[in-house]
Amino acid sequence: MGGKVVGLVAAAALLVSVGIANAKGPVKLADVQLDKVTAGASASDVNAAATQQLNSLLAANTLQLNNQLKFFNVFYTFTP
Repeated sequence: MGGKVVGLVAAAALLVSVGIANAKGPVKLADVQLDKVTAGASASDVNAAATQQLNSLLAANTLQLNNQLKFFNVFYTFTP
């Protein structure tokens, strides 16, 4: 019974999703519109952004790890 329900739900989801991905063709933009589009970034911009993201990720994980170690250290050093 459960397998039939899962199969029915999967089939319904597939049928519904057919109409969702209906992208149109390419659109020509005017020069004014193209001036507002950023085509990309320089390698130094990408490198700086990646370095900043990595540093913030490491800082957050280090802080979280230190907090967890402090928490578990309380239980490890506890003697009744």
